[in-house]
Amino acid sequence: MKIFIGYFRDHFTKEFHLISHLVILLFIGISITLNYTFDIYPKHFRVSNYSEVGALKLWGMFAFAFLIPILILSVFKKENHANFTTSYILLGLLGLLFVTIDSSYYLIKYGRQLISIEQPGYNYVYKLMANGISLFTIIIPCFIVYIFVKKFKPELYGLRLSGANIKPYLWLIALMVPVVVVASLFDGDLLAYYPTYNATSASTFPYSNWIKIIIYEFFYGFDFISVELLFRGFMVVALSKFVGKHAILPMVCCYVFLHFGKPMMETIGSIFGGFALGILAYKSRNIYGGLIVHLGVAWTMEFVAFAFMK
Repeated sequence: MKIFIGYFRDHFTKEFHLISHLVILLFIGISITLNYTFDIYPKHFRVSNYSEVGALKLWGMFAFAFLIPILILSVFKKENHANFTTSYILLGLLGLLFVTIDSSYYLIKYGRQLISIEQPGYNYVYKLMANGISLFTIIIPCFIVYIFVKKFKPELYGLRLSGANIKPYLWLIALMVPVVVVASLFDGDLLAYYPTYNATSASTFPYSNWIKIIIYEFFYGFDFISVELLFRGFMVVALSKFVGKHAILPMVCCYVFLHFGKPMMETIGSIFGGFALGILAYKSRNIYGGLIVHLGVAWTMEFVAFAFMK
């Protein structure tokens, strides 16, 4: 835990500007309140029928979440020494385009042509495809960008094993699991949302339940790998080459907006989770810790929901 304490102490003592952080936190709080009060995301930004216009609107929502904290930090430029370059902004918007294509399931309209709607377990296969499609919407595009942007090298989005220290993160997830279990038990929305496997209608798909669950959870976890690669690897480890630690807060805002549509408590938790994982990725220059924590929390919530399923 000394490593974590050192990372956070360093972040909050070197060129830390409290006011800009509080203003951005206020922006996030207002956004969450408005979204869950007026159902803004479900009514106006959730993409239906693989609509190009809907995907463009969703990209606009993510761009808004990205640009507002940049504007706030720029207002306090003299105090926090933030200097956002054009390259940073354009690459950030490009990364958010990848997120948009992924979260709108736009490419699924081509993949679903490979399976018949009359096929037993169609919805189950569709869900597997929806989680696995991030290989083509996020992972491969990120590596293509890496080839052409020399400034991103040689860190490979924090995927290099050299210097990676995994042990502290295992202790962290061990501490977080009991918290997740307790939170799940006292939040009815979480238990109503999880396990996400229930929404697959897997009963019509052949093979035993355990095999179907294991396959589903593997693909479910794969989706989180792409999330960590994009938000912590691309938006923090890579883009911090342009703006330093100021890459963290715009990432956090986008990460929170990504959670719109999930239970509100989970969205609120993403503020602190995204901020902490952003600091850890920036300081350690790798995303393995974030992968361990994110997958650990996600699968714990699934497991708890399975255990208490009626």
